[in-house]
Amino acid sequence: MKRIWKTALAAIMAACALSLPAQAEEVIRLSGIPDENPTELARKYQILTDHLQKHLGKKVEYVPVVDYGAAVAALSAGKVDFAWLGGFTFVQAKALAGASPVVMRDIDRQFKSVFIANVQGGVNKPEEMKGKTFAFGAKSSTSGHLFPRHFLQTVWRLDPEKDFAGPPLYSGAHDATVKMVESGKVQVGALNIEVWNRMSKANQYDKAKLKVIWTSPEYVDYVWAARKGMPADMVQKFAQAFLSLDASRAQDKAVLELQGAQKFVKADVKDFEVIEQVGRATGLLK
Repeated sequence: MKRIWKTALAAIMAACALSLPAQAEEVIRLSGIPDENPTELARKYQILTDHLQKHLGKKVEYVPVVDYGAAVAALSAGKVDFAWLGGFTFVQAKALAGASPVVMRDIDRQFKSVFIANVQGGVNKPEEMKGKTFAFGAKSSTSGHLFPRHFLQTVWRLDPEKDFAGPPLYSGAHDATVKMVESGKVQVGALNIEVWNRMSKANQYDKAKLKVIWTSPEYVDYVWAARKGMPADMVQKFAQAFLSLDASRAQDKAVLELQGAQKFVKADVKDFEVIEQVGRATGLLK
């Protein structure tokens, strides 16, 4: 009788085990502002997610978003765990939902914007921008809108809403700004210097049609940020995955080159105080 009960109990336990749902695999989700075309972004994130999976010991997924605001919303709502944000979108995410900075590239404390002009547009220097057509990038872009607007107002004493030939246009992305100026849709545009340099090196525009008329002073820009409530040990592992990148190793070099960096450094919330000040001064941050 005991043997029968033991056999029956074992069968019941086995059946129960089979009926239990499998434990879901923990996934770390990444996103970032769509500051370039989707093909370029997908290329960057594929290599990056492969690198992070090795360091975090978790499956890592890239979650594309439609615009800058969606990146902030996804991080703030906890739909992604880490996001690559511009300085201005980080300030928004911090104010909205307590996002924290993790790491930034070595170049992000000395970032710049460039103002470019169509060669046939009659603009050879910044003083000649008044009365011309103008394009920013995305409205929440640090290097394609916030700081270019700030420099227009403080250096060149130009009101973007009044001193151009109509309201400024917004291309939505840095490479799109280049194409708008190249096509002659606008005479002048502003974008981040990293994208400009990459496109120049890759001959991705007609160099007979475009020229740089001004390069801005330095400011702080991009950062990897973590959502509020992210476990501290995972944030530390995430940071170390970037801080340990070494350009002398082939796989690490590929990650660094696609990120446009020689190395990564720790980020601090104090790095972004100036951006918050400029955001409020320009009226873009309420």
